[in-house]
Amino acid sequence: MPPRIRKHLFIDDRLVGSCKGLSRRVHPATKRGPVVLPDAPWEEGRVGFYGSILDVDERLHMWYWAQTPRHNGTWERGLALAVSDDGMAWTKPRLGVQERCGSRDNNLVDTFGDTVSLNPNGGPDDRFVLLRPLHREEPDRGGLYVALSGDGIHWRPQEQRLFPFIPDTQNQVQFDQRLAKWVAYVRTWTPNRCVGRIEIDDLLSPWPFTDNLPPYHIWGPEFAAVPGDEIPVVFRASPDIDGPETDVYTPVVVEYPWADDVYMMFPSMYAHLPPPGRGGKYGNDGHLDVHLALSRDGITWDRPDSRPYLPLGCDGEADSCMLYMFAGTARRGDLILHYYCGYRSTHGAHPDGAEFEPGAICLATQRLDGFVSMSAGTDTGSLLTLPMIISGERLELNMATAASGSCRVEIVEATGAAIPGFALSDCEPLVGNAVHTPVRWRGSDGGLRGLNSVPVRLRFELRNADLFAFEAIGQ
Repeated sequence: MPPRIRKHLFIDDRLVGSCKGLSRRVHPATKRGPVVLPDAPWEEGRVGFYGSILDVDERLHMWYWAQTPRHNGTWERGLALAVSDDGMAWTKPRLGVQERCGSRDNNLVDTFGDTVSLNPNGGPDDRFVLLRPLHREEPDRGGLYVALSGDGIHWRPQEQRLFPFIPDTQNQVQFDQRLAKWVAYVRTWTPNRCVGRIEIDDLLSPWPFTDNLPPYHIWGPEFAAVPGDEIPVVFRASPDIDGPETDVYTPVVVEYPWADDVYMMFPSMYAHLPPPGRGGKYGNDGHLDVHLALSRDGITWDRPDSRPYLPLGCDGEADSCMLYMFAGTARRGDLILHYYCGYRSTHGAHPDGAEFEPGAICLATQRLDGFVSMSAGTDTGSLLTLPMIISGERLELNMATAASGSCRVEIVEATGAAIPGFALSDCEPLVGNAVHTPVRWRGSDGGLRGLNSVPVRLRFELRNADLFAFEAIGQ
């Protein structure tokens, strides 16, 4: 039975029957600059590295690390909250929850945490879930825990250890709407940094893993072990794309909420610099930028481009050396909002001298569904889909053309014959740049009501154009 399609993003060949003269093109996000700066005493050490974005009750909530320097050269970590209506102007509410710098007049909500997610099946007191790696110095207790909250401000730590490993960095657990179960994405070491995945039936019960492997104590036996082959690895650096000295620092997986069966990963790829013994200045040093990987199931991932989705900024800019994407994403109108933390210092440049960099939280935007397109140049290209049942009354395209470009659409029977009134010659050429471009055929109102129950195929003809997605509207 052909699939029933309402909206389709061209992130892969899932619906492609044949294609000629087109290539798949990744569109990097557009950087908009810093939006949250370390301007409070409890943030003087550093903001970031990691954070979370949730759109709750039509207001954006951002949880981020805030680190306060101690006199002995170490940091005191905290989890801070900022809020925004438009995604550009952020406020730091004074919450009176955590004491720092001799006062509770701050926006700190907890002492530490990786990521915050929504609990769709939780009661009013359990709307938010905070994933926390704890007790690294105590192997018998070290691992991943969660805390629950009704408002994202006041948290109730849960005593049950869920995963007896410390994965380090920005781990995630989120409810997968397609699977109707919780899924965790955590850093694993096999032996380099990569991304492991765990499907979870009960969030608050111990998570499954293979328990007959020797523990991997990367920091030494006095510390909790890190996970390795105990869970399935779903994403790792590619020697062909990244080179031999690169691994995956953070995953940041998003189940894209504005289309079915679309998962996106925004990993920070860590390109290591030589250590001091080989000519480098610091140990465990390097640059990090953000890349894009795509999936239909959260398990099998494809990187359609070796170039970064968020590249390093120019020398001296806030994100010239390291970038870490925040978990989650948001939308305002037809713009997708990404938030990330940027630094002017490399990973190993520790805060013991002039190179210390407190960082900045930055905004980047993407057009709705605009991550990948089928792209045509000056020669006309075409794409014919596989058979489908269109679930809607009108067809809209997310597309962008040059002034000299165009896009046309033909609806054909499953056998390949054009349906009368919907041939390429009937389609009014589409020119312009819009997320919602209605398709019209001459002599018709563009309605598809008579085609909603029969398998059809779409033929797209492009010239100097990018086609991001199509959507059946109405019904």
